[in-house]
Amino acid sequence: MKADRSNTAVVIPIFNSAEYLEELFGRIFKFFPKENVFTVNDASEDNSAGICETTSVNVINIPVNSGKGNALQVGFEAAIKKGFRFAFSIDSDLQHKPEDFPDFLKKQNDYKFDLVIGKRDFSRSKMPFPRICSNKLTSFIVSLKTRQKIADSQCGFRLYNLDIIKDLKFRTKRYQFETEIIIKIAKTGGRVGFVPIATIYDGQRSYISHFRDIKNFVEIVCYEMTHKLEKK
Repeated sequence: MKADRSNTAVVIPIFNSAEYLEELFGRIFKFFPKENVFTVNDASEDNSAGICETTSVNVINIPVNSGKGNALQVGFEAAIKKGFRFAFSIDSDLQHKPEDFPDFLKKQNDYKFDLVIGKRDFSRSKMPFPRICSNKLTSFIVSLKTRQKIADSQCGFRLYNLDIIKDLKFRTKRYQFETEIIIKIAKTGGRVGFVPIATIYDGQRSYISHFRDIKNFVEIVCYEMTHKLEKK
């Protein structure tokens, strides 16, 4: 099945992103109507929830901060309940360009990929060096595990086939979810593709702890290596 404007949702996990949201929504609405957009406010401490409410998108408020992975799962479940077959995930801090949506759709349509991930530029002039190191390491390990070339395992700008993931059971709730879901999609026989995207670091605050998240990454890879695919 092909992803298109009518069957594809846009899921946005949000934590303290009020300063970016109006611009982000305006750019997204050039490609998708408001009813396709699902915002998951992960207990933000700023006015993120209020901005979402006044924009007339689908709003889900999580009362206790539970992590990006949990927010994505909640958003996907809401999109599935409304009949969407595919979903974009895009960060809320303008590090991803909604103008790249058509490139993801074309890649999925041309090759029938079940997951299309943005591939960033790993040069030191574009990305902080610690991120380059962690991404290259994790992408290499995930490539070995999935037996597919995973060019950027940590990029959160993605297009998912919801028909594949709707029955899968996930263990993780935070950033390592984005690794777990790649591995699980591959276990189902799903195919992963990539599209080049801009690499944007404009001083936005990062909520990633590299030591903690690499530790969590190792744990989830080891778990997936020793356990069969779990379904709901």
